[in-house]
Amino acid sequence: MKFSFNKKEILDVLSKIQGLTGRKTNLAITSDILIKAMGSQITITANDLETVFFGTYEAQVETQGMLSINSKKFFEIIREYPENKIIVNEVENRWVEIGEKDSIYHIVSSDYENFPETPVIENIDFVEISAMDLKRIVDVASVVNYSGDEKRIYVLGSLIEKISIDGMERIRIVSTDSKRLHCCDAPFKGELVLPDESVIIPKKGLSELSKFIDTSKDSIKVGIKDNCFIFQNKNESIMIKLLEGEYPDYKPVLNHEEMTPIEMDRTMFSTLMKRVSILTSDDYKSVILNFKDNELIVTITNPEIGESKERMMISYNDEEIKSAFNPRYFIDALNLFQDNIVVINVKDNKSPCIIRGIDDDKLVCVIMAMHIS
Repeated sequence: MKFSFNKKEILDVLSKIQGLTGRKTNLAITSDILIKAMGSQITITANDLETVFFGTYEAQVETQGMLSINSKKFFEIIREYPENKIIVNEVENRWVEIGEKDSIYHIVSSDYENFPETPVIENIDFVEISAMDLKRIVDVASVVNYSGDEKRIYVLGSLIEKISIDGMERIRIVSTDSKRLHCCDAPFKGELVLPDESVIIPKKGLSELSKFIDTSKDSIKVGIKDNCFIFQNKNESIMIKLLEGEYPDYKPVLNHEEMTPIEMDRTMFSTLMKRVSILTSDDYKSVILNFKDNELIVTITNPEIGESKERMMISYNDEEIKSAFNPRYFIDALNLFQDNIVVINVKDNKSPCIIRGIDDDKLVCVIMAMHIS
C-alpha cells in the first residue's frame, strides 16, 4: 500500500489516541493502530479491548491496503517530520517507509490480521446532546478516579441512567470512589434506549472520550446498544464496552433536606483549600473545617511538615460543627462549578458535605467526612 496525507489533518488525532494505545493489555498488538487506505481516504483504528476509536480522513491513495503499525512511534515520526505532506509506503516483508528525499524512516509493521476485530453495531438509536453538556458530564465523572488495584465495579465505572425532572428527561452520570461522589445531568433530544434502567461505563473509556468532544460543535450523537456506549461525531466514532455489575443506590447520599446550607464564594473557598492542602501528605490528607459564629476556620496539623490555620467570614449562625475532609476533593469539585457562589450543605462531624450551585440543579458533588484524629 502507498498513500500520502496532510500532517496537520492527522497529527491531532494521533496525539489523542496515545492514551488508548499506551494502555497495557494481554495483547501486544493493541499498542498499534490499524490504517486502511482505500479510495481517497484512510481510516485509523485504535482498540485497547475496552474502547475502540475509529476515524476517517482525507488522503491521496496510490495503492490500497492495510497495515498495523506501532502507534507511539508512528505519532512521534509524524510529529517531528519536517514537511507537511507525508508519504507512507509499505515496501516488503511488512517494512514501512515513511517520508521521502532527505528525511526517510524505515520501521517494521505487525501482521494486521492479528489486530483486534472492530465490533459492527448497526441500527443504533442515537440521541443528541449539546457538545458543551456532554463535555461537562464526562469531565465531572472522570475527575473521580481510582488506584490501579481497584476491583469494585462501581468504582471502576460510572453509572449512566435516564431520569425525569419536572417532566423533562435528562441523561445522568454518577461517579464515586466511595470517598466522594459526583452527579451531573444533561438534557438530550431523542429517545434514549438503555438495555437496563441503568448501565455502568468504564472511567478509563470516559477519560479517553473527553479528548474527542469538540465543544465548538452544536450537538453530538450518543447511543447505547449491544453492551456498548457509542459516540459519533462526523468522521469519528468511539465505542466503549460497558461493565457488568450492580451500582449501589446513591440517591440517599444526595439528600440535603436536614442540612444547613451555607453560601460560599467559590474562588475564595477554593483558593483557601489550595493553601491548606500544601501541608497535606500521603499519611496526613485531612484538614479540619470548623463552622461557627459567621466564620469558617480551617486547620491542618501534619507532624511530618508543620501546621496551618486559615479563617474565612461566612454567613453561619447555627450550632458549631467541626469536621475533617480531604481538601483535594473540594478543589476538584469547586473547579467543576461555573457560578461565583456555591452552596455547601453541612450537618455534623459524621455527615458528608454536599456542594450545589445556586441556580444550577444539574451538578451535585458530595465529599465524605473523615475521622478527626
